[in-house]
Amino acid sequence: MNLSEKISIIRKARRYTQEELGNIIGVSRQAVSDWEKGKFEPTLDSIRAIAEALNVSYDTLLNEKVDLSNKDTLNVALKNLDDDTKGKVNNSFRYIIREYNITKKNYLKVIIHFSLLGIFALATLICSLLNKDNQILYIFAIFSGSICIVLLGTLSIPIHEIKKIRRGGNDYSFGTLSQTHFVIIGWSDNKFDRTVYIPVSEIESMELGKDATKKHGTVIVKIKGRSKPLVTNDIVEPQKLIDVFNNLETFIESPNGK
Repeated sequence: MNLSEKISIIRKARRYTQEELGNIIGVSRQAVSDWEKGKFEPTLDSIRAIAEALNVSYDTLLNEKVDLSNKDTLNVALKNLDDDTKGKVNNSFRYIIREYNITKKNYLKVIIHFSLLGIFALATLICSLLNKDNQILYIFAIFSGSICIVLLGTLSIPIHEIKKIRRGGNDYSFGTLSQTHFVIIGWSDNKFDRTVYIPVSEIESMELGKDATKKHGTVIVKIKGRSKPLVTNDIVEPQKLIDVFNNLETFIESPNGK
């Protein structure tokens, strides 16, 4: 893979615009655009500056055998871990959070299911009581009764939604925070992985989003050299993530608070 493609892929994975990357390196947005389009080859000094700004190894950019279209290779490149750093990561505190993904649809599924069950159950009862050789009422009673049976047979749907609402969302990993990196897990496919690896050393601060509550909300991550902060998805207990970040060394040295 050529250098121009690598610069573009890594820049997007780090969530930098061309202008933001240019500001860090000390070049114009147009220069970054020309590098990514392959119009001009950056100098060796510029390549070193790009590698430092994007926090990847110099060899990753220059070695044409490194194919960053492979998501596993890209993840390794973004971590950019030497042996000493790997040891720190393996021994550091890892904080895993869950995505809070309850919406109005989850409540509507429960309300609609039980409302329909109540309506058709009542209709079946009324038609049965009023049925005095009335063929229309008899047919409607059978129809509404059949609907009730179907709704009773699918009770697992609203029950699943109720459990999900009580938990505050699905139980799956959203990201991790280690001594070296803040990792945000995004969607991925066979061609590209939207997982973002942000070096902890590049994070200026973390703060709660405007509408965040104790139970869930977004976290605003301010990154050095980036004008626009990164905003996480809606997550469970966001203040805990911020507390871990603000006291990262304490958690690592004494995870039990001793």
